[in-house]
Amino acid sequence: MKDVTIDSASVTMLVEGAQRQGLNCDPILLRNGISRLALAKPGTRVPLKSFAAFALEVMTILDDECLGLTDSKQPLGSFNMMCRSCISARSIHRSLKRAANFWNLFANTYRHGVEVNEDRVAYTLTSLDQGRPLNNYLVEAILSSIHRFHCWLGGQFIPLELVELDHSEPAYSQQYRALFYGAPMSFEHQQCRMEFSTRYLNMEIVQTPETLDQYLMGSNLSLLYQPKNYRVIGDQVRQWLERNIKQGNYRATLKEAAAHFKMSQQVLHRRLQAEDLSFKEIKMQTRRDIAVNLLFKNKHKIEEIATMVGFSEPSAFIRAFKGWTGSTPLAYRQGKR
Repeated sequence: MKDVTIDSASVTMLVEGAQRQGLNCDPILLRNGISRLALAKPGTRVPLKSFAAFALEVMTILDDECLGLTDSKQPLGSFNMMCRSCISARSIHRSLKRAANFWNLFANTYRHGVEVNEDRVAYTLTSLDQGRPLNNYLVEAILSSIHRFHCWLGGQFIPLELVELDHSEPAYSQQYRALFYGAPMSFEHQQCRMEFSTRYLNMEIVQTPETLDQYLMGSNLSLLYQPKNYRVIGDQVRQWLERNIKQGNYRATLKEAAAHFKMSQQVLHRRLQAEDLSFKEIKMQTRRDIAVNLLFKNKHKIEEIATMVGFSEPSAFIRAFKGWTGSTPLAYRQGKR
């Protein structure tokens, strides 16, 4: 992560928006290790971590998720609420429609749309009343965040067939390869759009309100760090195990998991191995996390929690919990960890 960089043009575009709102960016740039001299040299690379920290600080000061790049502010928390409106949509198609409808409530610079034909689905951005953002950054950020969020929702990578933008090709266009995972790009169109195969439309949403809480602990800028091959089957197995354990099926097995995901045990084992995981490890972590959550809620006795995570004897649970965390359940609950 520390070696990932971004073209300084992206920083310059954010500075433009902030300065239009009267914000002096020099001390913010300095705090985040970005040199004004670097911004003056086309093609200079800036650490992605520094860029994200700078953007987050500007966003917070301005109370504007659009970073001063549009005529109207987009209040902090908007992206969070969009995500929460999508989490119960059940399918990627319904989630895309909810996302577009949510952003259209603000009527801010673009009208969002979802178009479906025989083999392609497009997420579109059309300028409102000839309105234009201050520079290119906003449309790039909107499209990439919508794509990456829906990859996360479905638990698998959704390859883009094409991306069309309404501005001319910038000098930093090579950066789009990472931003849109190598999708074909073209410029100077009437509207902005990204397209992918309709076979992903009915893809089930595998994330939950609980995993969304963790996802949103950062900001929408954390999407910049989302790799193409993030963990997929491991998260799905974890969620399946959590449901089973909470329903009393403490002995859920690899065989049962494989049957649920409609694959052989060998294939599931190999897919978990590819993510540096094992079924046994995930099951242990899931039991631990459920136990920790129940301890924090402070609604159940330790003996009850032991039973709820599948231990027949409290003493066995205490030994296991100490192995997981280094402390006993009681000490953990009392904050002595």
